[in-house]
Amino acid sequence: MSTKQVRMFIAVILLLTFSLLAACGSTGGVEATESAPAATEPTESESAEQAATIATEAATRIYKDFGGHEVAIPTHPQKIVLLGDIPGDLLALGITPAGNDWVNEPYIYKDDLVGVVDIGYPHNMEKVLELAPDLILQAGYGGPDDTEIFEKMSKIAPTVIFNRDAATFDRLREVADIVNKKQEAEDWIASYEIKAKAMWDKIGLKPEESATVYLSLAGDFYVMGNFSLTMSLYQSGGFSPSAKVQELIDKKEVFSLISMEVLPDYAGDHVFLLSSPGTDDEVEAKKLMEGPLWKSIPAVKNNQAYTADISWNASDPITMERFLDELPKMMGMK
Repeated sequence: MSTKQVRMFIAVILLLTFSLLAACGSTGGVEATESAPAATEPTESESAEQAATIATEAATRIYKDFGGHEVAIPTHPQKIVLLGDIPGDLLALGITPAGNDWVNEPYIYKDDLVGVVDIGYPHNMEKVLELAPDLILQAGYGGPDDTEIFEKMSKIAPTVIFNRDAATFDRLREVADIVNKKQEAEDWIASYEIKAKAMWDKIGLKPEESATVYLSLAGDFYVMGNFSLTMSLYQSGGFSPSAKVQELIDKKEVFSLISMEVLPDYAGDHVFLLSSPGTDDEVEAKKLMEGPLWKSIPAVKNNQAYTADISWNASDPITMERFLDELPKMMGMK
């Protein structure tokens, strides 16, 4: 399996406990009243120093991040380096990161990342330094790696960890809070919900009509819980999980490696089979589809089986929004 496939696979299957994020920040001051005792007029240098202090306070705020760090961050960051596989979060807020460690992945929105500097993984610290960011956003999973990366990056610029595994809307709001784009996040969410409702109304699913997402990856097959693509499918007005997939969700399993024999047990009324085009994974997917096991699945017999690029298996805002146009096409609708 290629390095790209390994990293995509890691992004898809990491399972960690969700955590709530609390943020706080304030500035304050006390003005002298007219009745206060007279004071000596400040010198010119003192006035300049006070003005600089006020300007600095206005330009920064204290933020408590997902990792519990209290960090002085720019109120209006201008140059952001993103550590993580979801640059779509920033794009949805109208921000293009200056650098990213996943920029070369085959995103659905790859054209929107032209010009973003690849800082590599392991991270090329010299490249990060050259970019001179005023803020580094780090996708966190709650493990020891978070702390190690945070400590290194904090030597370059203010670094804030956000919860990578939060649901899309929650994560977008968290990132928006950090970069001071709260209204942009709410606008995107409101717009998405309107578009999603229109799409589901167009598709016209029956109550409890179910769907299952399978991945062909590195010679194995996986079934998805409520994570990545299924977060687009399992929503208000959309599909329900099949009974076996619901068991995964109840156990908070975002994926499961399954043997060929049990693959039909997870199938819903509709099935989606994802693989990477032009790879051995696509070859294995085609072999599966040509065999009797796949053809025995009711959804396949009912022409409700669909294939797609594994790049759709993502839950960033840009991919989710574009999927609203793609899903009806996958299902053969005009």
